[in-house]
Amino acid sequence: MYLFTRGTVYLEDGFHKDIDVLVNGKRIDKVGKNINPPAGCKKVKLTSGQYLLPGLIDAHTHLGVFEDGVGMIGNQGNEYGGDPNTAFVRAMDAIYPKDVAFEEARQNGVTAAGAFPGSANLFGGMCATVKCYGETLEEMLIDGYHGMKMAMGENPFRVYGTIGKSPSTRMAVAGLIRKILIETQNYIAKRKEAEEASAKGAKKGRIKNGDNAKKHFDINLGYEHIAMLLEKKIPARFHMHRRDDIETALRIADEFGFKVILDHCTEGWMIPEIIAKRKVPVVIGPMDTGKFKYELKNRDIKAPYILHKAGVMVSLMTDHPVMPIRSLRMNGALAVRGGLKDEEALRMMTINTAKLLRVEKDMGSIAKGKLANMAIYSGEPLDMRSEVQHVWIEGEELM
Repeated sequence: MYLFTRGTVYLEDGFHKDIDVLVNGKRIDKVGKNINPPAGCKKVKLTSGQYLLPGLIDAHTHLGVFEDGVGMIGNQGNEYGGDPNTAFVRAMDAIYPKDVAFEEARQNGVTAAGAFPGSANLFGGMCATVKCYGETLEEMLIDGYHGMKMAMGENPFRVYGTIGKSPSTRMAVAGLIRKILIETQNYIAKRKEAEEASAKGAKKGRIKNGDNAKKHFDINLGYEHIAMLLEKKIPARFHMHRRDDIETALRIADEFGFKVILDHCTEGWMIPEIIAKRKVPVVIGPMDTGKFKYELKNRDIKAPYILHKAGVMVSLMTDHPVMPIRSLRMNGALAVRGGLKDEEALRMMTINTAKLLRVEKDMGSIAKGKLANMAIYSGEPLDMRSEVQHVWIEGEELM
C-alpha cells in the first residue's frame, strides 16, 4: 500500500497540485486532498518539482516482435513475398518477453503498448496489446486480438512489385483488399449456412445435440480473423501516409462497414475535416525520423494540433524500433512545439490511447479503481531533461 503526497499530479483534466493518491494492491483506492494514510502504508512524498503521471501508453509499436539488439534474426514481424494476405498470423506469437526494449520502455515511463505485425502485407495479422513487464507472454498480454493490421501505399507494393508479384500499384493494393474482403463475406455466408443446417439437423434428431457445426465446414484461419473485422468485433489498424491512401482506406471501410483507425496518417493534417466527419481516431508518428521515403515528405509537427483542433481523437506512437520506445515523450514535446498544450499532448499518450486500445477501464489515467500504473518525473514530463525516477506497474515498484 502506497500513499503519494504533495508534488504535482496529472489527472485526466490536467495538472493538479497537492493531490494525494492512495494505492492498495494493484489498484488506485483514492484520489483527493489530505488522505489519511492507513496503518502500514508506505508514504511517498513528492518534492515541489516532481510530477506523478499515469503510465504512458504507446499506441503503435513492434515491441518484442522486432527485437532490439540482435539484428535480422530478431525481425519477426513480416512474412515477405509469399502472399500479401497473412491475416492468419498473430503478433502475440512473435513477441519475445525479454526484449531489452521492454525494460527501456519502463525506464521511460511507458507501461503498456500496442505490439503489431509489420506493414509489408495488405493484411498483416492480429495486433496485440501488452503491458511492459512480465516473465512470460501470458503475464504481459492484455489483448491478443486488438485489431487487424492492414497496409496501404508504398510498403506492400514495394515488397511485391520488386519481385514481379501483385500488388505493384496503388490500384492493386485497393483492389486486392476488396477482393479479400469479398472472399471473407462469402466465407461468412457459407459458415452461417453450415451452422444453420447443423442446428436444423440437430432439431430434427439427425445430428446429435452439441455436435459442432464447424465439423461440417472447412475452417480458414485467415478468413476467421478478417471476419472479426467485418463483424465489427475489432478495428482495422490501417498503415498509411499519403492523403490519397487515407481517403482510399476510409472509402473501403465505408463500403464494407468496418471500424478503422488510421496509423501514421502523415498527411492527415491536410484533410482534417474528412477524418473528423467520420469520427475516425488517428495515431500520429513517429515524428522524429528522417524523411527516408517519398511518403514522408509532407510530415509536419503541427499534424496532432491540426487534427485535434478539428475534433479528431489523436494518439501518438514511436513505431518502435523505427523510433526508440524511450522517445515517446519526445513525440509529445514535438507536438507541443506544433501547437498543442502540454496537457493535450499527454492525453495523446495516456487516456486517448487507452480508449483506442480499449483498456480505459484499467489504464490511461490516475483515478479510483484503475490499475496503479504510474511514474514519478524529476521535472516537467515533456522537458527532455526530466528523468523518470520511479515506475509502478499494477502497484509493483519496478524502478
